[in-house]
Parts: sequence; C-alpha cells; structure tokens
Amino acid sequence: MVQRFPCFGFPLTCDAHTTDACVEVFRQQGLAAARVGSLDARGVVRLRDGDVVVTTLDAAGVTRLRRSSETQGWIASCRRFGSCVPTRVPHDGVVHPASRAAAVTGLVLLLAGGVIAAVCVPWDAAVAPWAELDIPSALTSFTEQQRAEIAAYADAAWLPGLLSILASPVLALLVLASSRARRALSRIGPRDRPVVRDFLAAAVLLLLTRLAALPFDLWLAVVRRGNGLLIEPWATWLLRWSGATLLVALLGTLAVTIALALLRRSPRGGWIAVVAGAGIVVALVSLAVPYANLVEGTRSDPRVRDRVLAIADAAGVEVGDVVIVDVADRSPVLNATVSGWGPTRTVTLYDTLLSTATPEQVDAIVAHELVHVRDNDVVLGTVLAMLGATAVVAFAVALALSPGVRRRLGVQGRADTPLVALLVGVVLAGSLVAVPVSSTISRAIEARADRDALVIAGDPVAYADLIALLAVTNRSTLEPPQWRYALVFTHPTPLQRIAATSAPTS
Repeated sequence: MVQRFPCFGFPLTCDAHTTDACVEVFRQQGLAAARVGSLDARGVVRLRDGDVVVTTLDAAGVTRLRRSSETQGWIASCRRFGSCVPTRVPHDGVVHPASRAAAVTGLVLLLAGGVIAAVCVPWDAAVAPWAELDIPSALTSFTEQQRAEIAAYADAAWLPGLLSILASPVLALLVLASSRARRALSRIGPRDRPVVRDFLAAAVLLLLTRLAALPFDLWLAVVRRGNGLLIEPWATWLLRWSGATLLVALLGTLAVTIALALLRRSPRGGWIAVVAGAGIVVALVSLAVPYANLVEGTRSDPRVRDRVLAIADAAGVEVGDVVIVDVADRSPVLNATVSGWGPTRTVTLYDTLLSTATPEQVDAIVAHELVHVRDNDVVLGTVLAMLGATAVVAFAVALALSPGVRRRLGVQGRADTPLVALLVGVVLAGSLVAVPVSSTISRAIEARADRDALVIAGDPVAYADLIALLAVTNRSTLEPPQWRYALVFTHPTPLQRIAATSAPTS
C-alpha cells in the first residue's frame, strides 16, 4: 500500500517497488538522494546503503528533525553513510530561485507595459471609465423607436455576453481549486509518458472551458437572431463555433505541453524560453490576423481600393492592402477594420457597409481606419499585448516552479499533470483581468481616431450620420451603465462619438 508523509515538508509517495520514483521526488524538490529504501504501511521510511538500513524515520520523526538543530547532524550522518545527501532542507513557503526570477520578470514586464501605455496611449478623460454618459443633445440623432429597439437588445444581450466572458476562466479556476478535479486530470493518459499525459489533460481541460461558455454563446446567438443581427443557419453557426473552439484548444494544448516539457527538462532556465515564446506567439498572431479573413471569404474591388488609396495619399498614410470581406449571408452588421503590421497591414471593409452606407459615410469610416494605420495603433496594441501576455505567463511559471505551490497541488517529481490546471487557470484568469484594462486603452485610441478622422474626412455631418447608422444597424448601446462601460466597452458610446463631431478640431 502506497503511503504519504511529509519528508522535509514535501509530500513523498513511494513504496518498496518505486524507489526510483522516490529518488526523482527528492531530486525535483532540491534534495539529492543516492538511494531511498522502503516505506511500510505504518509510514516509516528506511534509507538504505545497499542492504544496510542507514536510518529509520517515521512521519513524526521527520517533522521533528526538520524543525530541530539535529538536522545538520543527521545530514552529516547521511553523508558519512553515503545514502542520502540533502543539499538543503526545504521548508514551508520556500521559493525556488527560478520561481523568484520568473515572478520578478513578470513584475518588470507589467511595469514596462504600464510605462509604454502611459507614454504612448492618447489618454482622454472624455472616455475614461468615469466619463459622463448622459448626453441628451446627441440623442436627437435617433428616433424614439430606434432608441427603444437598441435598449431592448442591450437589456437582452448584456448578461449572456458577460457570462460568456466569465465562464471559461471560472471553470478553469474551479478545476485548479479542486483536488478531486486535479486528480482526475492526472489520471488521463499514460503515467510513463508525461508529454502525452500533459497533452491529453490540457486538451480535455481547454475543451471543457470552451464548452462551459457554449450555453451563454448560444443564448447570445438567440438574442442576436431575434434582433435580426444573426441570419446564418444554426448549423453554420455551430460549425463556426466548433471550428474556433478546436483551434483555440489545439493551440492552447500545444502551448501548455511545450511549456511543461521545457520546465521539466530545465527547471532553472526553461522558464525563460516559455515566457519568450508567449511573446513571440502574440506577435505572430497579430501579424497573421488579416489572413483569418480568408476563412470568411475576401475579395478585392478596384474601385474601392482606388478610393481608399486616394484618401490615404491625401492624408499621407501608406496602406498595404484593401480587401472586402463578405458577411451579408450571416449578419447585416456594418464594420471596417485595420489589422496586421508591416507586410500584412490591411484595411478591411464589410460588404454590408459598402451596400448600406453613402459614399461620404464610407469615406468617413475609411478615414477613421487610416488614422489607426498612420499612428501604428496595431503595433502599439501588439506590443502591449505581448507585454501583458508574457507577464501573465511569467507569473504562471513562477507559481509552477514554487515548491510550496507544487506541494499544495500534489505535484510529485515527474507526476506534474496538476500543473496543467495551474497554467490554464492563471492564463485565463489573467486574460479576464486584462479585459477592463484593454477596454480603457482601446476607448482612448478610438476617440483619437474619431477626432483625427474628422480632419481627414472634412465632413462632420457625414461622420455623425455614420455613427448613427452603425449604432442603429449594430444595436450599439447608447447609454450603458457606468460599470459595464468601464469594464467591456472598447469604443466610446455612439452618443459620445456623435457629440465629438461638434467639438472643435485642429
């Protein structure tokens, strides 16, 4: 029968048939052991040198010895017999040097992100989390019926939208907090193949976190369909959702598996590669975003391209590519975006926008996107995302390398599958914490793009009409509660944007 007891404060699980595993546990916890003997049903460990029992300790004896001045004498005795040579005596709360280095790195990355944001983001009190949202003068741009329809959609959509954001991180943290759930993950896959075991455990956990959000995503889709914002067949919607889920689960599984393999192979320096890899992945994803539109179906229209390039030339902005994405068969929403950087920088216009808006309104939204291009907002967002992601990963790795955390999670030597739940839980929790921060930064950047686009377009009336058209068609909330605006709104409200069109511009 396998027993457990605290050997110098660390859970040690072994029996007479698993002495190699015991040695591995000692090694992982910073203890060098030449040979470990047996652990009987009473919880007594016998350290052996060949067939000679060097010393016998029960659980109470180990605990007492760990806390007493006799420790150094026992270590000297072990050295003399050559059975067990502890290089240090761990204690509760001990932090591995690599864990401390990773935590400090995370703090430095957060500080760097804060400095860059403070210097480079065009902060504007008019769109701060505490900004005034009641703007009666801008309400005249909407009829009573339009206001009622927008308010009805906002009331129906905000809760499922919020729960969809919360579902995955909450489930991951619940699994991390539950010893039973962690043990269940640890039983997935072959015990002698840690890479395969970690891959399967990460895949199961990430799929579960995505499935936790499915009811709320479906609820929101029903609301959108009821308000005419979703017109594609349910089978197509589910296929699209499933594809996104599988892609996220696959990429996340690979990331977790590679991270644990690096930490297992090199506990002291592997964390550096893990943190650096997280930053590289964020940069590559940002670079490749324009190619994601290929899934939706893109096309090029020479007339639209020439028009966009003419506005860009007049504004002194260099544009990489201009494409139209076809969404009319699944939703009537209107939008335009700029994505990518360097060779992949692309201005994307929805086909619904071109078929609904007037030429002056299209020029206005193009001017808005060109401001993003001119000011390298995608690059700034990518840099801040890289710093935020690497900071979160650094903190996750710091926890994974901490002996105290490993002990509480039941990690024993190479049996480190509980760390899958730790990495996934910390990263998803970090992404949740980042939502209000990124929303605040995004609102400031969007407000600056609105102001400068008015100068480029030179038609405040057309710009105000465009904002009203977007709000009515996309059901954009006009007067949200302050907390919801502060936490999740990535753009100023339509009323704020319309009011800004009458402000003096330079």
